[in-house]
Amino acid sequence: MRLPGLRYRFFRVVIFTAFGLLLIVSCRKSIETSSVKKPVVESVKPTPRSLLGASAELASKNQSGESGFLLLDRGNQALAWRTRLADAAESSIDAQYFLWKNDDAGKIMMQRLIAAAERGVRVRVLVDDSMTESNPRYLATFGAHPNVAVRLYKPFGPKGKSMVMRWLDFASDLKILNRRMHNKVFVVDGSYSIVGGRNIGNEYFEYIGPFIFRCRDLMAVGPVVSSTSSGFDQYWNSDWTVPIEDVISSVPSQEKSQKAWDELAEFATEQDHYPSGFFDLPADFGAAWEKVKNQLYWGNARLLVDAVPPIKGQSENRLGFDQTGKTLLKIMNQSEREVYIQSAYLILLDGGFEALRAAKQRKVKVVLSTNSKASDNHLSAFVGYRKQRKQMIETGANLFEMRPDDRSEETLFSPALLKEYHTKFGLHAKTMVFDGRYTFVGSFNVDPRSVNLNTEMGLLVDSRGLASAVASSIEDDIAPGNSWQLELTAKEEIIWVTRREGKITEESKVEPMTNAAERAAADLLLVVPDKSQL
Repeated sequence: MRLPGLRYRFFRVVIFTAFGLLLIVSCRKSIETSSVKKPVVESVKPTPRSLLGASAELASKNQSGESGFLLLDRGNQALAWRTRLADAAESSIDAQYFLWKNDDAGKIMMQRLIAAAERGVRVRVLVDDSMTESNPRYLATFGAHPNVAVRLYKPFGPKGKSMVMRWLDFASDLKILNRRMHNKVFVVDGSYSIVGGRNIGNEYFEYIGPFIFRCRDLMAVGPVVSSTSSGFDQYWNSDWTVPIEDVISSVPSQEKSQKAWDELAEFATEQDHYPSGFFDLPADFGAAWEKVKNQLYWGNARLLVDAVPPIKGQSENRLGFDQTGKTLLKIMNQSEREVYIQSAYLILLDGGFEALRAAKQRKVKVVLSTNSKASDNHLSAFVGYRKQRKQMIETGANLFEMRPDDRSEETLFSPALLKEYHTKFGLHAKTMVFDGRYTFVGSFNVDPRSVNLNTEMGLLVDSRGLASAVASSIEDDIAPGNSWQLELTAKEEIIWVTRREGKITEESKVEPMTNAAERAAADLLLVVPDKSQL
């Protein structure tokens, strides 16, 4: 008779515990961002009296209204240009990122922006809250400088809590899971901007470590920079942003902040805190600009940026949120010869499959480049993609998956370092090239989350020179030793092959460079979240 009684008490405890948690969650709310008072601040206009303003104006002088672009294909190069621009800044720095980590790259960038603020430069930093730490004091210390303003996009609850309580805040208001700000832009003195796929963190700038991302940015001068400034303002002044001091538990004192700034300055003097090859590049903006100013790719360009979603209750009277995805799909459907699509996460909606089939009918060559199981860092996204691979190949597209031992990436490091860190490489670039003419580089992944849920941005450039350079870069990424090509056998089963001079030199019938346990983990994830959430 005791066993049923124990069961009853056990289930009663479970039921009341679940009810209590549900009650707690239902009573918790994210910060009402629209009620937070903050000043409206606009971007600083460029001036030819500044070093950056003068150099950008001189470079654009005879370009008939076109913008110029430098392809930032390597991590050390991408970090170097950000630090050079920050060091040369005289009036303003605006930085907008989905993620800003408190690691070496994050600290280096923070130190450069604080040093600029010390010179009187106005610094604005906007970071999405979904991936910040539960108590991001590093951002609060950053924002404590009188010339630095830090805002969080759609924060879900006050900071300074345990991770459990933070996620309870998240669960209590699931609408804030969606429409995250995935944009990435860096604008200095209103004269130079960097737009692309990199967040601020070690793996995005090819620091040696357990995981390194292959990524891509564009640095721009010319008329399009004004658009990037306006795009930043659109988000900075939106109802969704909250000053960091309004969401942390306590604002760091001036004394503690000064100590932290001094420690960052000391940190930035150590060469070990930079990616490999960083110090082989010119540190000074002027010297670096002299080497590249005649190598820029010039063309007409536009910034694709999604509209800021309205606050709940407001009418959605915009043309549509997803200007980035809609525009890219339209260009895809107008392509006549070839299309390169490189996306870290590749999950097609119905319109995507229709576009691939229509491209096949028009005899358009389509190259798709994405992560393999061995190189992917998001299992749920991979499983969503895995369900579609066969369909993608059947449309006639050439499908490639990145190898975690990417040959081109491995050449950046010594074998000893790669062995020490057990390094694997993954794809994070979001890049497209259409008909050898139009190039897109930005934050947009070809997946439902980028289309329907996150806000995205990127540069769309009409330049045959840039298109050729980016297409060549993608061709290297999918070359033998860097990626596998996926093909179908006569029995319509997927195989992974490496082709050299038209001949298969390597073949696998299962996910290459994975073990049985890793494949089983993917198999067990049968109940993948709604595809629209991936």
